This record gives sequence, structure tokens and C-alpha cells, in this order.
Amino acid sequence: MGERTWRIDAGVARDLAEALGWAGGDGPAALAVRLPERVPTGSTAKLAAVAAGEVPPGADVDALAKQVLAHQLAIGSAPPGGAPSPSWSCWVLATVMAALVDYAEVGPVRVAATRRIDEGAPVVDVHAAVVADVEGTTWACDPFFGIGLPIPTAPDEVVEGTAGPCWAALGPEPDHGWDLSVRLDHWGTTLRYRVLGPALDRGDVHALAAVSVTHTGVANRPFARLHVDGRVVDASCDEDGHGRFTDHPAATEVLPTWADAVDAFAARTGTRPT
Repeated sequence: MGERTWRIDAGVARDLAEALGWAGGDGPAALAVRLPERVPTGSTAKLAAVAAGEVPPGADVDALAKQVLAHQLAIGSAPPGGAPSPSWSCWVLATVMAALVDYAEVGPVRVAATRRIDEGAPVVDVHAAVVADVEGTTWACDPFFGIGLPIPTAPDEVVEGTAGPCWAALGPEPDHGWDLSVRLDHWGTTLRYRVLGPALDRGDVHALAAVSVTHTGVANRPFARLHVDGRVVDASCDEDGHGRFTDHPAATEVLPTWADAVDAFAARTGTRPT
């Protein structure tokens, strides 16, 4: 794998970093926090790809960065009904983040695969993370949940931190890997992930995105999430087809349809999930 696996067009990377309000000097953890505040996470992009018989997005970071940039620019014009955007998987958030860190030249950056290993985990649930080396410190970042922590070097050390609505703990593994526990404010459970692949290329991401079609920890129903004012705001669709809009922890609304949940999400966030 080449050292600059995640390099994209410098102009696109520059404009996207500026639109997000991030610069290399802010560090990778700040970008991991910023992304789910501005870029909707969720399942709609994946579901659209599956419906079209395609592999879910993640590997084509050049095109994805342009799509994310278009959404950020649209937010600035505050269109009626909200700026449209798919809600993106962990693979998209991770590869776009890696491209921006690469552009900023703050240090080597890798996309890693992690496997969920907590007691409630399905047999196969592979998740993405970003690992960046900055001035002697290696950071493990999860831009899907919105946090980044320095990987501890002492064998028994565990680093904990919070960022907005996300809490995480990071510890080393005996095989020189690491594991990350993560929880959002409104969750009653903690997810735990262990490194499965420390450095992926674009083909690896494409393959793992294909795996997610049949093996995933995410329900195959539409949902979208943003972190707003330190809280989780999300729209989802229940098994019975009802929509659900939640501004955690203040309010939850059960609505007739997913479209109604989208309307509520757009009114709250300025982003309309597509």
C-alpha cells in the first residue's frame, strides 16, 4: 500500500477542510469530532446502493469528498427544506477524514478496520477507524461516533475521553493492536471494537463495504444522525414503518412515516437526508 493511499485532489480537500472549519493544526481528533457535527451519518447511502445492486460507498473517496463538499456549501445557502445529503456509513466518514488529514500533511494516516467484540455484538460487525501519527503521538479516531484519542504506549494504560455526546476508552492489546469502547449519551450500552486490519487500501474498503450488505451491526432501515449543540439528533424508521425523530435527551416523536421524520430532522439541523 502506498504512503499516500488517501490522497485526493488538493483543491477539493482544501475547500472541504475550509467548509468544515478545520485546519491541520487543529489535529486529527478535532476533525473526528467535527465530521458528525456537519456530515450526516447513517444508512441511506448504503441502502440506496444495495437497492441499485451496487457495493455501498466508501472506497471512491475522490467522488465522495466532492459530494460531501457540495452538501457543506449548500448548508451555507440555507435552502428551504434543508440541504439534501445521503446519510453516510463509517467507511465514508473514515476515508474522507483520511483524505483531509493526508492533505494537511500533519503525519502518516491510515484507515483501519475494527471488529465489534462486546457481548451484544453480531457475529460479523466490521467498523472503520482512522489512525494518524502526529509529532510522536498516534491517534485512533472514530469520525462516525465523533471522537479521537491518543493510543497509550504503556501495556496496562487506558485512555478515556469525551467529545460532545460521545464517551470513549482506548487501550492497547497484547498483539500491538488496540481496542476502542464507545458510547453515545442516550445509549444504554457500550460498543467495543478491536483492530482487525491496521492499514487498509481502497480495495480493502470496497471489499468490507460489500461485506456490510449482509453482515452488519446496523439495521437495514433508513436512519440519519448529526451531533448538534453537543447532543445527538436523529431520524429513523421503525420496523412497523413509523418514523421516529429524536433530539436526545429532550424529545422523541413517533411520526406516521420516515418522510415525516426527515422533515423534522431537516427543520432541526438544516440537512435533509436523502
